[in-house]
Amino acid sequence: MFRVATNNCIDFIRKKKLNTTSIHGMTDDDGEEKQLQIKADVLNPEESSIKKQQTEELKLLIQSLPPRYRNLITLRYFDELSYEEIAQQLDLPLGTVKAQLFRAVSAW
Repeated sequence: MFRVATNNCIDFIRKKKLNTTSIHGMTDDDGEEKQLQIKADVLNPEESSIKKQQTEELKLLIQSLPPRYRNLITLRYFDELSYEEIAQQLDLPLGTVKAQLFRAVSAW
């Protein structure tokens, strides 16, 4: 009885096993060896530099906005607060927050 249960478990595991492919010896449609391209999780130095420049330009644009718009943009996009949270924090009606954020983005 134990052996039957063991064999059933082994069969079950074999059926559930994922089909895997070796990264060595991969070939394309023409039969030529294919290089495996794996994308890194981190940005390369060029992408990192570009992202840093974009962030600095964005901060300069935000600094040029009037203070009330600057505050709303900061709360919404940098602090990632919801409209309701911004309305509670600034003690403003929800509609006012939405309208002023729209105006702030349009003025941007």
